[in-house]
Amino acid sequence: MKNCIFLLLAVVFCSSRAQAQENVSIGPLVGLSIANFRGDVSNTDWKPGLTIGGFYNYSSESGFGFSGQLLFTQLGAQINNKTNEINLNYIQAPLLATFFFGRYGDRVRPKIFLGPNLNFLVGARDKNGNNINGDSNNRVYAPFDLGLTFGGGLNYRLQEKIWLNFDVRYGVGLLDVTRLDNSKIRNNNWGINVGLSFPLGTYNKHTGRLRTR
Repeated sequence: MKNCIFLLLAVVFCSSRAQAQENVSIGPLVGLSIANFRGDVSNTDWKPGLTIGGFYNYSSESGFGFSGQLLFTQLGAQINNKTNEINLNYIQAPLLATFFFGRYGDRVRPKIFLGPNLNFLVGARDKNGNNINGDSNNRVYAPFDLGLTFGGGLNYRLQEKIWLNFDVRYGVGLLDVTRLDNSKIRNNNWGINVGLSFPLGTYNKHTGRLRTR
């Protein structure tokens, strides 16, 4: 009887350690981007667009974590009384410091996050899909933008080690996205995103190593 109790305690202890140690996950993400310009502009309005990509999540028992993401996001604005659009398509790399509320392993984990995002322009088009970025010798829009992203959401455990990730975020551009001398225009957008995370392995903060499953 005593041996059975010891065996049961050992199984519970090992299981809890395995669950606690597996603290890195990856997965796909899709969402809605609602964008506009701010700065030396007028007669613009909010424009919906697509966000799609993937992410890497790290969470610790203390509640602090990190999320690195690689996204395709459509920014820009509606112009001319909503008769046309400026569609600025970016590859974004948000680097987000995250804090999870509740206890490690809870089924529902609310979260808040903050961090920079690096934006690389891959296209600028109007409503009809025409290029509005000029040629290689005379670009209208800057190839790089630096922004700040913050927001909140929650992670919900669908089943063992598989989580639904939901968040609402606001992104503010810090740089002028045009190459025009007489104006400064910056990006500005809200995002609503849903992702699905799967376990990847264990990151040991003392050794700096990731042990995959």
